[in-house]
Amino acid sequence: MDSGVAGNVVSDALIFLEKRTAGKPLIIAVSTGIDSAVVLMLCARMDRKSIHAYFMHDEATPESDFLDLAELEKSSGVSVEKFSIAEIEDSFQKTLNVKGDRKVLGNLKARIRMSILYYFANLYSGMVIGTTNRSEYLTGYFTKYGDGACDLEPILHLYKSEIKGIARYLGVPDSIIRKSPSAGLWPGQTDEAELGMTYDQLDIELRKAEEGSNRSEVSENVLGLIRESEHKRRLPPSLLEKW
Repeated sequence: MDSGVAGNVVSDALIFLEKRTAGKPLIIAVSTGIDSAVVLMLCARMDRKSIHAYFMHDEATPESDFLDLAELEKSSGVSVEKFSIAEIEDSFQKTLNVKGDRKVLGNLKARIRMSILYYFANLYSGMVIGTTNRSEYLTGYFTKYGDGACDLEPILHLYKSEIKGIARYLGVPDSIIRKSPSAGLWPGQTDEAELGMTYDQLDIELRKAEEGSNRSEVSENVLGLIRESEHKRRLPPSLLEKW
């Protein structure tokens, strides 16, 4: 993505944020992944005093994330509050007698973070700003009512493969741009290993699916991800629909 295109994308996102937030405080979870870094840098171009950013770490968080966070704070000019959620996770696991399943624990962790974000949104009368991109949204690669819960989504229209160009334009630290995408749900977890393909490969398939290509031309794996995650992109069914 060239700088001209990236500049237009950033301009549109800022207009969207300015219009929709109406001066309210912005509440953001920062993971030191490229998506949350881009969203933080976008928000920093508005009013830095209105940003409340949080880095919610635990025992699975590598030391390198703290170094990346320090660089992101310098680049954005935003101070990010850091605190551990390990004790909260442990309390949930003990109370519910949770055992073994990493995905169940990962989803629980994402929902704990969401609850904390909305606590701060209530406290400051703010809005939670989402960090999900289009590739994650279409394949359901987010936790329902976890990292998928927010009030605004400023990068939902962008494929993951487009995010790097925006990140470079905004000045996101190179260490964040180059790192393997990960939700940080357990040690060594990466998005692409779970998806079974790179984001570049995934986005090619998603573009074909969205453009109405013949079913045989789109990876069955990707079609399955889209189909099985449809419930995440819809409001819960109810009898209101008949009216």
